[in-house]
Amino acid sequence: MYISGWGNNLVVNSKIIYPKNINEIIGIIRDYKSKGILVRGMGRSYGDVALNENIISLKYYKKILDLNEKDGLLKCSSNVTISEINDLIISKGWFLNITPGSKFVSVGGAIANDVHGKNHHKDGSFSDYLEQIDIIKENGEVVSCSNKTNSELFYATCGGLGLTGVIINVKIKLLKIKSKNIDVKIVKTKNFEQTIQKLNDLKDYKYLVAWTDTLNKKNKGRSIIFCGEHSSDGDLNYKKQKNYKIPSIFGFFFMNLICLKFFNLFYYLFHKNNQIMKKDINNFFYPLDVINNWNKLYGKNGFTQIQLLIKQNKNSKDILIEIIDFFSKKGFYSYLTTLKEYGKGNENLLSFGEKGLSITLDFALNNDFLKVYKEFEIKFNNKDIKVYLAKDSFMSQTFFKNTYSKLNNFIELQKKVNPNSTFKSKLSQRLGL
Repeated sequence: MYISGWGNNLVVNSKIIYPKNINEIIGIIRDYKSKGILVRGMGRSYGDVALNENIISLKYYKKILDLNEKDGLLKCSSNVTISEINDLIISKGWFLNITPGSKFVSVGGAIANDVHGKNHHKDGSFSDYLEQIDIIKENGEVVSCSNKTNSELFYATCGGLGLTGVIINVKIKLLKIKSKNIDVKIVKTKNFEQTIQKLNDLKDYKYLVAWTDTLNKKNKGRSIIFCGEHSSDGDLNYKKQKNYKIPSIFGFFFMNLICLKFFNLFYYLFHKNNQIMKKDINNFFYPLDVINNWNKLYGKNGFTQIQLLIKQNKNSKDILIEIIDFFSKKGFYSYLTTLKEYGKGNENLLSFGEKGLSITLDFALNNDFLKVYKEFEIKFNNKDIKVYLAKDSFMSQTFFKNTYSKLNNFIELQKKVNPNSTFKSKLSQRLGL
């Protein structure tokens, strides 16, 4: 079966195996020790982090959904999706402390990539709210770990890209809510300088993200900042979001520079400064999920989403503008750009989040992009920039080693729990993990 990442920029012919219980998973691990294998969730990672010739799918592993409504603790199997969790917990007055930009990701995938949301500046990453993980190691041993028990394995597994073993069951601490709605304030800015300053000024809001226009030369970096808090009024009558599929041909007509400039102008003018509104959880956290196949709009070559963390320093704004200008001068314009503030990082060895400013860029691909990306690495190698591995498709080993400070600690742990490199991916092979 041919599979790809969400960006459709690399295709792999894979054998997919569907175990039904723990004993079958252990047997598969043993059988593929020399060949290598990887667990794949819902396939929403953009690059090659979940690609391999041999894949374990936990589709038929028994789902466990056990909610302790008194304490806000959820037990579930790793193949459960964020969407399925929301269907269970929101109507009962609970929500995930951290949710990514798509609800169609598995819990196992969320842990393996230590996903973050619109509130890293205040609340950190997904793994910060894990009470326990059950994982099957390379030797077939089933181990429970947390930040208190077997913590070395826990910190390597959270953000560890599925390379430490097979995550089977988890226990998650939830957030108490009173409504399915989010109170949203709109703040508009005119350029990058204003945007960065406002993101800093508005950090008391629980949720904070900026949609940013990088295509307007006169007002480059003008933004719409969405500031959010859980509503204290409203109801918990949560309903599933309707999803649509649109023809890929739409991308041919609309995914071009002229149309995008007009769209950005319309989108910016449509929103009013200091506007107050209510959005439900689906509309606020998962706006792109309404279109099932939006990733197909970028054409046959696919696209890449590059998320960069500019570590906190006095030159953050200049580095940010420098990055945008670099790609635009090479003829690559971001179709969708977002900015977020990040807070203090955690103890995980390969997690992305740490103090700084994050920018996410979407680029349609052509044959020239790899060359341009290599030039990008050379130019920005010493700029305290970090690339998010869950979305990466092109990073070199050199750039990786220079920007992930705990990499050597992860490699040492790998030698203990995955000595035969049974668990591997196209990304791990590319980056030398």
